[in-house]
Amino acid sequence: MGALDMNIGAGTADNTSCYRVGTLSYTTFGLVNLFIWMLWGDFCFSMMELLIPNLLPLYLRMHEAPNWLIGLIVGSVPAAINFVVNPIISTRSDRTRTRWGRRIPYLFFATPFVTLFLILLGWSDAIGETVHSLLLPENSWITVSKVVIGFIVVFAVGFQFFNMFVFSVFYYIFADVVPRPLMGRFMALFRMVGTCAGFIFQRYIIGHAETHMAWIFTLVALVYLVSFLLMCVFVKEGEYPPPEPRKGSMISTYFRECFSLSFYRWFFLAIACNDASTVCRTMFNLLFAKEALGMSVDQFGKIMSVNAVISFFVLMPMGILVDKFHPLRTYMAGGILIVAANIFGFFFVRDYTSFYIVSVMLALVYVIQNASKLPMFVALLPTAQYGQFSSANAMVVSIFLILANAGGGAFVDLLGYQYIYVWDFLFTGLGLFALFMLYRGWKKRGGRESYRPPLAGEAA
Repeated sequence: MGALDMNIGAGTADNTSCYRVGTLSYTTFGLVNLFIWMLWGDFCFSMMELLIPNLLPLYLRMHEAPNWLIGLIVGSVPAAINFVVNPIISTRSDRTRTRWGRRIPYLFFATPFVTLFLILLGWSDAIGETVHSLLLPENSWITVSKVVIGFIVVFAVGFQFFNMFVFSVFYYIFADVVPRPLMGRFMALFRMVGTCAGFIFQRYIIGHAETHMAWIFTLVALVYLVSFLLMCVFVKEGEYPPPEPRKGSMISTYFRECFSLSFYRWFFLAIACNDASTVCRTMFNLLFAKEALGMSVDQFGKIMSVNAVISFFVLMPMGILVDKFHPLRTYMAGGILIVAANIFGFFFVRDYTSFYIVSVMLALVYVIQNASKLPMFVALLPTAQYGQFSSANAMVVSIFLILANAGGGAFVDLLGYQYIYVWDFLFTGLGLFALFMLYRGWKKRGGRESYRPPLAGEAA
């Protein structure tokens, strides 16, 4: 069909089709087209996603915001929005049926609003200064910085709300359009593209953040707008069977199906712990390098860009290993190595060189989990309710992140930036215990040979 060169229908694939997923069948050329558009969309999405965790803490610190406030705005508030909004969007998208599919309409609707709020966020300085000069006297106790921080908060919340539509549904579409036998390799390419975006951002963009913040937000947002909308046009979903009638109320059915089995509870806990483990590093790694180790923003960006290059070349071999050994096993192996790397980091990072070495170590070990995570979702969660179960996971993750982001800021204020390694060690260790319990349940249900996602009503 059109740019994707694929046949959509309920029948069998024709002789030219080499892969099928649902009612979609792809020729080799169609599969290449699919990958190109999905990966280009991911490149622009990844570039856009780098703005908030990397630049917003710096932006807020430029206006003398304390660490606890940075944690609240950058992490806890988005997590709270995620907790409320994600389950609604995800469950509705599972049950949505339109001529454009069940995921694309949400992406297309939200993208312009994401772009608008990103641009406004980048110009918070100019907007805040203008409002302050027009509405407040010069000797007012409300300073320019307070007004600017207020606008940053408003625009950041607006961005996070609409980005939740994109962030949730974008990852669900993989399970609907990418053939299962190629999922590990697709996700490796997906992560490689994101790594390229990270390299460009860290190497060439972040060093200009202190002097060109507004233009960085504006240009990245506009590129994302055009590219992501084009991806929505050229990536086609197949046809879906009618959603099953709900039994009982929507809320009770949701919680019964998602949380009644211990197998999924261990899954959600494992992902939540591993996501919470990166909170302090995400928010404070740049500030650690700048304020504790005396590095410049440009030096930090170049180290991160080297890490991106290393990750790029490791991702494809990891994608092949994920397909070969199963993503659950490789995800667990990554967790063990992350624990070891953080122990080393806590005791040995003291200057530019040691920070460089440990950053490379962490980049390498996190590649393993990054290449395994989404394939693990696809391998373990029910296909028909993929968005619903992913949103249940997002709810649990959100609870952890609400507490972890606010707590992480206080943790760093109390103990210092060096303890970001301890934070990662503790949460990854707890996540490993949950992964072990999940692995036992997976083996009990057939493992690699005959696993099928358990359903509510079965024995836990």
